[in-house]
Amino acid sequence: MTNTEVLVNRTMLRSFGLLAIIGGLINAVSDYFLQGGLLARSAVNTYEHLPFAAYDLVAFGSIVGNIALPLWLLGFLPLYVALAPAGRWLSIPPVACLAYVFALFPGYHGSYALYAAGFQAERAITPASPEIFATMVERMHSYHDMMISVIGVFSVTGSILFLIAVLSGRTLFKRWMIILTPIVVPLTQPFIEMLPAPFGGYIRPAWGTLLFTLLFMTATYLTWNVNRNARN
Repeated sequence: MTNTEVLVNRTMLRSFGLLAIIGGLINAVSDYFLQGGLLARSAVNTYEHLPFAAYDLVAFGSIVGNIALPLWLLGFLPLYVALAPAGRWLSIPPVACLAYVFALFPGYHGSYALYAAGFQAERAITPASPEIFATMVERMHSYHDMMISVIGVFSVTGSILFLIAVLSGRTLFKRWMIILTPIVVPLTQPFIEMLPAPFGGYIRPAWGTLLFTLLFMTATYLTWNVNRNARN
């Protein structure tokens, strides 16, 4: 068992965890604006719905989400402290990878307003319209795919490292808590997208955000009473 000294102020640890949770909940609300509000309907991919959503709502959701998302980065302090008893080599790599993924989210989330503008312009294209509109939308699709690819690589890598650390049995997480790893989001998403109305419209938009927030809630709970100089 590796001796780990938790050199953090308990108040700061709790505050960071709570702020990360608040940021997650605000972002979850903003996810509904990206689909045009809280709509009772079958599940639909938010990205594909953008051509039909009210642009003002999408723009508002993009901005609010961007404001809230950086708070998630604060949640990596309690997450690290919860993993720290496993030692630096098992705790730092997953936190570094996942923190990098979450740092990319504002660029991904905030661009939804631009996607909506481009896709809605695409709907208005006529045979006489200049080809530049079609090119613009094609490039937006390309940007989206590239962002997803980068996020996916680091998310999977960080999730695997998180699994290894938790399964070691030396962290504050119980082994069954491997279900909190971010890789659960893409694994469960296909099933969530099968939900019929009205459940699809209520659950699908914020599904991933709520699972990520649950990770920070659990880490905050596990480290709530951690001793400043506790050794494990």
